[in-house]
Amino acid sequence: MAAFREEFTLIGVLTGTVCVGGRPEGLKGVESGGEADTVVVTDAGRAVTLYKVSDQKPLGSWTVKQGQVITAPAVYNHGAGEYITVHDDKVIRIWKDSDVNLEKVFKATLSAAVCRIHSLPDCEPVVLFRGGSVQFLDTVLTDPLQEVETVLQDGEGILWSDMYTEGDQSVLVYITQKVSHYLYIWSSNPVVTQKYTLSPCSAGSCVLSFSGSLRNKTYSLTILYASGRVCQGLVSLVRCATEEALAMTPLLQLAEPSENGAVAILDESHIVTLTTSRSKQKDTLSIWNTKFQTVQATKELPLKTSMQLWCHEHKIYVVHGKAVMVVPYFCEPSCLASALGKGRDLQTAGLETVSFANWDALVGNVPNVAEVKKSSSGSRKTHAPENQIPSIVQAALRGHEAVDFHLTIGKVTLGLLNRCQRDPRFYPQSSLTQLIQTTLLSYSSCPDLVTLALEKQDVCLLQLCIQCLPDLPESVICSCLKAFLSVGEDLLRDAPLSTEHVEDYIDVTENPEQASEPSAPDAAVTQNGFSPVALEDDSCDIRTPEPQQQRNAPPTSPVSLKRAVLLNTVLTCPYSETFLLPHLKTLSIGFYWFLYVCLSFLLYAVLDAHFTVVVMLPEAKKLLYKIHKFVKNQVKFYSELNKVEGSLTEIHRMKHQARDSDTYSIEVLELY
Repeated sequence: MAAFREEFTLIGVLTGTVCVGGRPEGLKGVESGGEADTVVVTDAGRAVTLYKVSDQKPLGSWTVKQGQVITAPAVYNHGAGEYITVHDDKVIRIWKDSDVNLEKVFKATLSAAVCRIHSLPDCEPVVLFRGGSVQFLDTVLTDPLQEVETVLQDGEGILWSDMYTEGDQSVLVYITQKVSHYLYIWSSNPVVTQKYTLSPCSAGSCVLSFSGSLRNKTYSLTILYASGRVCQGLVSLVRCATEEALAMTPLLQLAEPSENGAVAILDESHIVTLTTSRSKQKDTLSIWNTKFQTVQATKELPLKTSMQLWCHEHKIYVVHGKAVMVVPYFCEPSCLASALGKGRDLQTAGLETVSFANWDALVGNVPNVAEVKKSSSGSRKTHAPENQIPSIVQAALRGHEAVDFHLTIGKVTLGLLNRCQRDPRFYPQSSLTQLIQTTLLSYSSCPDLVTLALEKQDVCLLQLCIQCLPDLPESVICSCLKAFLSVGEDLLRDAPLSTEHVEDYIDVTENPEQASEPSAPDAAVTQNGFSPVALEDDSCDIRTPEPQQQRNAPPTSPVSLKRAVLLNTVLTCPYSETFLLPHLKTLSIGFYWFLYVCLSFLLYAVLDAHFTVVVMLPEAKKLLYKIHKFVKNQVKFYSELNKVEGSLTEIHRMKHQARDSDTYSIEVLELY
């Protein structure tokens, strides 16, 4: 079974995009970034941009200068942590995240034109020249002006290329065309090149797109023809052959022919196609099961796609108009039931067969026939007893080494959520917590999870959702913030939240009434209200007692420790200000004031924590000198005020003594 998730827009407006024949020109490429959930997008002009996919925002952008054109998609060198691109056919640029201007980064001008550069994790980048020669990037950069061998014949051009890795073997495949189509397979260990002539599979029909995969030292090439036929050819990398004809066998037939199209392999039994439907006047994105030749999922788009497909981390990237759309998908292991549509739909029915109908079998407890008949008198579907839910979840978690482990986690979660909706009294909090902690869930796959936690006012589960679900919308984050601000202290007191990270820098008054009571002054005094270690020694000797509460009372937090933990979770989660601000406007004035007080306290704590670091910077010397001068003047000013206060206090005391005595004395005090 396979299906599409809800799509979203990664890039709203592409720069440098023009329309050719009513369709956008498209992109140079969408390649995986250095970290998970990131892609490197190269447009058709001069820009390379790094995007965080789940946040739908750019992390960095680099542009070549006016008059230069990027001629090969940028890739990420995982070994060196650098980005590589080619502009004007022969100029290689290499830079890091910290670089801003591409004119100031590493530059190498080659002697031959480059078709493109390929890079994968755990292998060295490979340069494919337009003449068909393949070399490692380090070899090319050692002598950029070295003579490059020409492998292709005159008039033979490269149409498509891709790179694969298996074990310690790197394989680069590219297809050329002169009169016929030719397949070249370059292997790194040992370095050898195989050439095959592609036999036509669909007579009189032109080729639209190529895709490939490598598994068990066998390369599989998939070709989409304009007739709607998809064909496949298999090449063994064990035996070395050249100038042989590669027979292409029919794989499946699409519903109708298409003038434009693209194909990409998702796994060993699923492919995705993007074609034009003349009958519907729309572009169609479809997932096919190649083993049983059935369509599993279809999504219709207006006639504005560039007929380009990129697949990374279970997401399909499509250029539609001037925007780049991201379509998440999932594919279950191929079986006859799923191919015929008899399997459970992950998006609608959850995992009812696993989490409900067969739960007793999963935990090794098969009820007798009499009990089953009795329990099925009111319903034909048997739910697992609540005390067996943890055992079933543990059984699912133990299969973490399985290929479809993330699908199993999603199914079990959806199954539990569906049962919670049908039975409000059913709420397996501990099981849901364990499933979220696997970090394999996302908001798009189970949006009802956050809704359920909000309904139950389960602040612990909401905190986990914010920390572990990578694609939380800003509207949901704002709803969680409202819940954290409005939840009662009695509920927070019982919530098992860890506060060890906030206890070091937050002081909370547990009993406000007790804290507000004045305490008796102790014997400790200060000279004129400040420390005896003054900046100057001309202070008065008169001492005034200082209340202990005034000296020792630390600043207290306006919120409790557990509420502070929840607010910190919201403040540290990834979000976009542009999308969050409209939802923050819906907060009432009470929420605004409370949030302002909390943020003010947090701001003061951050300033105190980082003040020492700031003043140690060379740029802060002038600021530190001004602050020191200002504080010195302030201390001197308050010292003089304290002298006056001490003198006035002494005069007041002497007046009382004069009233009680028959003698008097005259004393001249010099104030300044």
